[in-house]
Amino acid sequence: MSSPHVSDEILIESRASLRQSLKLSELWNYRELIYFLSLRDIKVRYKQAVFGVAWVIAQPLFTVLTYTFLFGKVAKMASDGLPYSVFVFSALVPWTYFISALNKGSMSLVGSGALFSKVYFPRLVIPLAAVLSSLLDYAISFLCMVLVLAFYGIYPRWSWLLGVPVVTFWIFVLSSGVSFWLGALNVKYRDVGHIIPFVVQIWMFATPILYSISVIPQRFQMWINLNPMFGLIEAYRSVIFAREIDWSSTGISLVLTLLVFVTGSIYFAKTERSFADII
Repeated sequence: MSSPHVSDEILIESRASLRQSLKLSELWNYRELIYFLSLRDIKVRYKQAVFGVAWVIAQPLFTVLTYTFLFGKVAKMASDGLPYSVFVFSALVPWTYFISALNKGSMSLVGSGALFSKVYFPRLVIPLAAVLSSLLDYAISFLCMVLVLAFYGIYPRWSWLLGVPVVTFWIFVLSSGVSFWLGALNVKYRDVGHIIPFVVQIWMFATPILYSISVIPQRFQMWINLNPMFGLIEAYRSVIFAREIDWSSTGISLVLTLLVFVTGSIYFAKTERSFADII
């Protein structure tokens, strides 16, 4: 009769360790749940949309046209020798995925409170499913970008087969880590949901999407490396336009991405027990 109690105590202690508290290995057992929650998010998003996928195509195109007119034609922003619309589109596609995943992942817990009291599953499943569901919109936007690039005589390269998925994966990791942080904080402090749009706007202008890094004075360029999306956006552009990757800025972005992901997972694991009571 005593052995089951010993086994239970060992289980509790193992979960208290740093490695187990992340519960990342446990997510594999719930991979089907992640898939179905992602599929549910996609169906809900398009179910009542009259134009459906057309909105996903129209949004980046109109955004690029607007930015091209304001910053390319009027402000005459530098674009590294590329047509400004191409320059912006190549960064806007990964950036839009990052922001879409961040927004959905950050708000996903508040909208899923009913699930917490019904059955046990790793709570990380919810923001991960939200981040994963944004990949469909990203894929559609990517195809739009390919067509725009082809219009300017820039065609897909074999290097895209490896480079694009790798950089996209790291953007997925970063958006997941940020979603863990903001999602957990948003459960406890609902003001976070109101702050996120302001953070997103500031973050966008702190990332070289609408401008080239060359316009930033040399003494300030070292600080932009503290933005993890900087190195990822620049690496994405380098893959698309077959340029040499700046491994120093990319390496810093990868380290910062892992730091955000790990710390976000730890904070999420420490606070998830209170989610059901608060929501």
